[in-house]
Order: sequence, then structure tokens, then C-alpha cells
Amino acid sequence: MTDTPGRDPDVLTTAELATKLGLSPQTVRRMANAGQIPALKTGKDFRYSWEAVREVLRQPHHQPGGPADDPDTPNPSDQPKKGAGYRAQRRARTTAQHPTTNTD
Repeated sequence: MTDTPGRDPDVLTTAELATKLGLSPQTVRRMANAGQIPALKTGKDFRYSWEAVREVLRQPHHQPGGPADDPDTPNPSDQPKKGAGYRAQRRARTTAQHPTTNTD
């Protein structure tokens, strides 16, 4: 990472964060899109605070379907799911619940 005058050293590009984490830039972008790491969208790319990302990644991970530590936290199944494939999953559920029959 080069030190550009006037640039906050805590703010990283996708490529810089990927290098620090040992991940591909594509994986870092996917994590940002999914809300797994905090990011600020700048045009087509993101900017990341190294301290904020480190803090999030240090938090314990919960197993899917496991109980949450905080009882005031809403159940994830009560919130709308977002992410890749959401529309396809919703269509599949709707089709399974209301199958259409062809009468040819």
C-alpha cells in the first residue's frame, strides 16, 4: 500500500483489504454485498475501514439455526432474506406452494 498524501491509512480499497485478509478481491466484494463486512460503496467499488472490518471479523460466528446470545435480537427468519439467489428461492417456494397445472 502506498502512502498518498491526504489519504487516511485506515481506509482501504478492495484490493488492499483482500491482500491483508488473504482473500481474493471478488470474495471481499461478495462479503461487502452480503453485509458480512462494513463497506462504503464508491461508484462501482467499495472502501473499507480496516478497524471496522477487524472488529466485525473478531466477533464470534453463530451456527445457522443456533440460538442467538442476545434475546432482544430479532429472529433472522423474521427478517427478509437478501442476497444472491433470493428471487430464485422465493420463486421456487411460491411454485411449490401453488403449482400450476397445464390443461392442454
